[in-house]
Amino acid sequence: MPDNFVNDIEIIGSIKKIATNNGLAFFDGQNWTVLNTSNSNLPSNIIHCVKTNGTTTWIATDNGLVNFNGTTITVYTSLNSPLPNNRIRSLELDANSKLWIGTFSGGGLASFDGVNWQVFTPANSNLPNNSISVIKKDTNGKLWLGTASGFSVFDGVTFTNFNPSNSSLPSPNVFSIVHDANNVAWIGTNGGLTRFDGVNWQSFTMQNSGLPLDLVRTVALKNNNELYVGMAGQGLAFFNYSTSTWVHYNTNNSNIPNNFVNNINIDNNNVVWVATENGVALKE
Repeated sequence: MPDNFVNDIEIIGSIKKIATNNGLAFFDGQNWTVLNTSNSNLPSNIIHCVKTNGTTTWIATDNGLVNFNGTTITVYTSLNSPLPNNRIRSLELDANSKLWIGTFSGGGLASFDGVNWQVFTPANSNLPNNSISVIKKDTNGKLWLGTASGFSVFDGVTFTNFNPSNSSLPSPNVFSIVHDANNVAWIGTNGGLTRFDGVNWQSFTMQNSGLPLDLVRTVALKNNNELYVGMAGQGLAFFNYSTSTWVHYNTNNSNIPNNFVNNINIDNNNVVWVATENGVALKE
C-alpha cells in the first residue's frame, strides 16, 4: 500500500481500490498494483475517492478528474474541460451512468456523460453550497448531495434543500449519506448520525445515544437495521437500530490503527474494510 493515509475504499468483486494520499492501490487479495505520478500521468498522488463504471475507474484527485480504463489515463482539468474546480471531493454515477462530480469549495457540482458537461453552483441554481462532500443515488434515482450548508435532494431539475433552519438536521456540515433498501437515509454530520425516512427525523448524538463522538465522517450499512459509523477522532461504532445497542472500537480497546476513520465498505463476505489515517483495518 503506497500510503497509510487512506481516504476511500471501493470494493468491486474481489478487487479493492484504495485511495490514498500517495496514489491509488489495487488489491486482489494477494497482489498489489499502485498507480501514481511516478509510473503514469496521474495529475496528483492525493486521491480522494474512486468510482467504477464497467471497465472504467473514475479517480478524484487533488488536481483533476481521471478516467482510467486499465491501460490509458485521460485527465480532465479546468484548463482542458468545463470542470469547475480541480480538487475533486466526491463522485457518483446516476441511473444513466452519467458521472456526477462534487468539488471542494468554489467549484460546486458538475456532471459529465462522456461528451457533455453541466455545472451547478449557488449562482446558477438552488444548490446550497459550492463544497460537495458526498453524492449518493437513492433507490428512486435521485441524487443526495451533502454540503457545508446541509444536504440537497436533486431530481435532475430541482434542488430540495434541508438544513438546521428548515428541518431537524442537527448540523449543516454533512459528510456521509447512505440509503437502505427502503430508501431510508442515514446521514453523518458534525452533529451526529441522523435517520430520515422522507417524513420523520431521528438523530443520534453523544448526549442521547451510545454514539462516542458527534463528528461522523462515514456510514456503511450491513443491513437495514445494522450499520457501522466512522468518526473523526473516536474510531468505529457498530449500531443495531432494532435493539438500540452500540459497540465502540478505538485504539484503546481494539487493534484499529487510528481513531480517524474516513471511509467504511463491506465486501461480499461481510468483512468490514475501514479506511483510517493510519492504514486499513479489517473486521470479520
